[in-house]
Amino acid sequence: MSTDKQWIGQQQGFTLIEVMFALFIFLVIALGLAAGEISALRAQTDNLLRDQALKLAEDQLNNLRSQRFTLDGGEAPALNATGAWTPPDEQTVTMRGGVVNFTRRVQITDIAASATALKRIDVVIGWNQGNNPPLQPTNRNHQTLLSTIIARSEKGRL
Repeated sequence: MSTDKQWIGQQQGFTLIEVMFALFIFLVIALGLAAGEISALRAQTDNLLRDQALKLAEDQLNNLRSQRFTLDGGEAPALNATGAWTPPDEQTVTMRGGVVNFTRRVQITDIAASATALKRIDVVIGWNQGNNPPLQPTNRNHQTLLSTIIARSEKGRL
């Protein structure tokens, strides 16, 4: 019994190995949490940029859908089908204190149909993020594409 009391009296704290092992475990946990936070921030930034690109593409599609496109050929010049991508249209957007440059391109193609004349409208928005290689047709390393098909309306009606 006296030996137990004597041993307790000699114990004055943790050994150096115990402290180092506890610090190592803490370091591994902290690095894991930091990596998870960085991954979440990167995903949030990706989503914000993609959301902004989709808004720009939707605005362009809505603008083109509102153009006159009739059977008598009196359509707006914006709806002339070339089958090729338009020249890049650069747009600068301020997001959360930073500036992002988006590139917008449009392609309008006539679709042959027996009963109704149709046009396919493709709008692609590209932006740079990271060090990935550029993609065509925007020559940016990230892009999103929206497409729609519109039919000609009768004369005098949209």
